[in-house]
Amino acid sequence: MRNNALTICCGVCVAGAFGVFTRWIQNMTAFDDEGLYLPGSFWGWMLLLLYFAAAAVLIGTIWFLKNREGLVSSPSFAEAHGGGGQLRKPAYLAVAALMAVACIALLVTAGSSQYSTLLRVLALLGLLADGGFIGMAAAGGKDGGDENGAPAGVCLASVLPVAFGCFWLVVSYRQDAATAVVWRYGPEIVAIACTVLAFYYVAGHAFGRPRPYSAIFFCAYGAFLCMVTLPDERLTALQLLLAACACMQLFFLWSLVVNLRRPETETAAGEETETDAERPPVEEYDSLEDAMRAAREDEELAGSFVEYSPGENAGEERQKRL
Repeated sequence: MRNNALTICCGVCVAGAFGVFTRWIQNMTAFDDEGLYLPGSFWGWMLLLLYFAAAAVLIGTIWFLKNREGLVSSPSFAEAHGGGGQLRKPAYLAVAALMAVACIALLVTAGSSQYSTLLRVLALLGLLADGGFIGMAAAGGKDGGDENGAPAGVCLASVLPVAFGCFWLVVSYRQDAATAVVWRYGPEIVAIACTVLAFYYVAGHAFGRPRPYSAIFFCAYGAFLCMVTLPDERLTALQLLLAACACMQLFFLWSLVVNLRRPETETAAGEETETDAERPPVEEYDSLEDAMRAAREDEELAGSFVEYSPGENAGEERQKRL
């Protein structure tokens, strides 16, 4: 499944690159000098088309993996998010380092913003969410937990990114409450909301309520939307936060897709079929009398055979000659 994971993650990055370019052109051409949106802007329609196209491709891909390939995810959080080889640990540590840098930078630079208190609280929650991400990533592939849920520590860790995303929605709405142009803040709101849903479905796996394909969709789409909003004007620390959230979702996307497997019941059924095929056919009889008659015939046939001994036959022939 490594090829599927690589294809989907690369596809999300390519779509995100197109989204960044489209949003950048839209910001330069679709607003007048007063900041109002120009009705009927071509690049606005292009961005909407890209949104719908990305969602449609993801839905089609998920339908193919689920219905045509018949792939399923393990109900255990550790098995569903394990694997990745030797690069797994360096990958999630790099993502965690990016998130930590973004949160520390936000703590330092939030004083220049109008909502400095909210942003500092957001940075502290981001550090907690970063610790939760490390705990979830480290739990992948380890023993502990089953289909009823992961250990309590992993469950607590999975809640922290969800709480961080919910508070970020509040901060984003508070910052843009007075903005009348929806295209100014709309993409950011949608990106954060989709990120919250991605973290929510990943956390559901830890709580014994796995919905892997919903998690795959929202992780992929949330990462794409976070990339699209990067050309917007905001604090550099918030830009890094968006990039870190996109990387987190790509990490969960990779771990979920790479661990999809075919159902074990099909494999077991196939093994039983092969074993049965190797067994000799069993004769069937219409009645018990026929079965007993066949058994007697087998016994008589076995008793009719006499072991052949060359020495004894030679002695008998010599006595006849004498």
